This record gives sequence, structure tokens and C-alpha cells, in this order.
Amino acid sequence: MPAASTPRVLELYCGIGGCAAALGERARIAAALDINGVALDVYRHNFAHPAATCALESLRAGDRRLHDADLWWLSPPCQPYTRRGRGRDLDDPRSASLRHLVGLLATARPPAMALENVPQFAGSRAHTLLRDALDRGGYEVAERLLCPTELGVPNRRRRFYLVASRSGLAGWQPPVAVPRALAAYLEPDDPPALRVPAELLARYEHALDVVDAADPAAVAATFTAAYGRSPVRAGSYLRRHGCVRRFAPVEVLRLLGFPAAYRLPAGLSPAQAWSLLGNSLSVPAVREVLGAVPALAS
Repeated sequence: MPAASTPRVLELYCGIGGCAAALGERARIAAALDINGVALDVYRHNFAHPAATCALESLRAGDRRLHDADLWWLSPPCQPYTRRGRGRDLDDPRSASLRHLVGLLATARPPAMALENVPQFAGSRAHTLLRDALDRGGYEVAERLLCPTELGVPNRRRRFYLVASRSGLAGWQPPVAVPRALAAYLEPDDPPALRVPAELLARYEHALDVVDAADPAAVAATFTAAYGRSPVRAGSYLRRHGCVRRFAPVEVLRLLGFPAAYRLPAGLSPAQAWSLLGNSLSVPAVREVLGAVPALAS
């Protein structure tokens, strides 16, 4: 990767732009690709660079976008590797695009690539397939598990990260955490529409993860794409001002570390927003991980 020029990044499975938000001015997004049209609408609402609807398993080896990037960023579907997703690994149809992209590595030979997924990805057959391709391609590879709580963010989102480069890696230093209280991420009001019905609280009393806004040590659980639909194991609820409510999408956006200037479109429903945010990235964690690539180090 040329050190004197601004690195060009191909953002695969771009979603709402977590990688682009993490990189900021350190790189230029050459192209951003995703199959989700709603996510791409949000992406285009915030970023001016090219973003296109694309079934990634249909990309051809000669596609110019694959060859015009110094780094590929991949955040493939996590359901094939989770217990709730039945852990079908490469047998899951949602793994088809990743399998295809791994096959394209040999011909496109990007100077660097990076991947994010759930911790269960490590040791999966898909992980082995990717590592074999990287080893054959002469890449130096670094892997780690990282949670935003290690960076001072009061939100659990532990993920597996892999970074690979054909020209060497800078390595990682122990993260320097400056903890912030959960209250710093919250809106001043508690909209009635976000309040949790009393009957739901009573029914799932012992299964709900409820955090107190006034607790300086409070940490919100991972918000998933099922938040707002599944009452349990999809994210935390907030207790404040005598009520329990769901986190507003803008609060989840802040906990994920998106910059203050980032905006969700006005026409996006809370259900749509929660789904997109649950499939997105921890921006500080991605920024930390990509610091292993010399041209992207802070």
C-alpha cells in the first residue's frame, strides 16, 4: 500500500457506513457495496462517495472496484456463526458471498484486507477458508477480539477482527480507555413511544437487561437487529425518571461511536433504525483495529 498517497478502501457489506465513519479523513472510500437498499439510503444520506446495490456473490474477478482499492473491508453476515443462527457456517446460504470473495482474493490480490464478525467466527470453517487463502497469498495476518468497553464505551459489543497485509502490519498497542458514563450518550427526554409496557416488564422480569441511567458504571448490552422486536437478548432497556424504556435509535448510534454529524434520515422508522444499527459496527473498535495497517495508523 503506497505510504505517500491516501489509501483507497473498498467497503464490502457497507451497511450504514461504520467503516467509512471510522476511517474519516484517513482514507478514501473507492466504493461501498451492499445488498440492503434501506441501509444504502442511510449511507448516501451521510456520505458522498459511490455506494451501490450489489449481491456480492455476483462480483466478477475482473470488476474494476476490486482492483482499485488498497484495502478491502468485510463485515459479512454473522448469523451463520451464531447459536441463534443455528451455526451452519459455510452451509448457510448467507455465507455464499463470503465464500465467493475469498475465492476472488487470489486473483484481485488486494494489498490489505480486514474483517469483522462475531467471536464465534474464529475457528469456523469460513475462518479456516479465509486464513488458507491469506496464507497462500503471502499476507501477514493479525487477529483479535475487542469490545468497545475496552475503549471506554459503556456498550458491550465484543467482536472478532482480522487484519491482513502483503506489506506487513504495525501491530496493536494496548488500548487506552477513557471511560464515559452511559448518561453522556442519552437524550434529555423519555418519549412515551419508547416506554416498555408494564405487562412486558412483568412477563420478562427476570430476563430483561435493564440499566439505570444514573449508574456511572452502567453498561448497555449488545444491540442486535432484533431490538424492538425480540423482548430479550436483543439489547438493554433504560430505567430513568420512573419508567423503563427502549434506547432511542440516536442513543444507539452514539453508543456505536458514529460522529455527531452523522444523521439518520427523518423518514426512517425506529424499527428500521434498530435493525440497521444492530447490524452495524462499533466505530471506535474498527478505528482501533485498522490502526494495525501502517497507512491507516492514527
